[in-house]
Amino acid sequence: MLATIVYAINPKQDTPVEGFTSFSPTSENALKRKAELEAQIQAGSYKRWSGQWRVDFVDRCKNHGWEIVIKNCMIG
Repeated sequence: MLATIVYAINPKQDTPVEGFTSFSPTSENALKRKAELEAQIQAGSYKRWSGQWRVDFVDRCKNHGWEIVIKNCMIG
């Protein structure tokens, strides 16, 4: 199973700021999910996400000027 991991880089600390993970059953779905998340965060449409804590995470990162990183990795 592939996971799409969203985290942020705070230049004032050594460890990444944890965000959230989305799981996909196929690599095609994971790549599509990554592209969708990148586009939604870039365009600001993430504010319509149903998960408020995810919206709050992206808002906090943007307010602090932290780089948001989205990557795919194999789980299991």
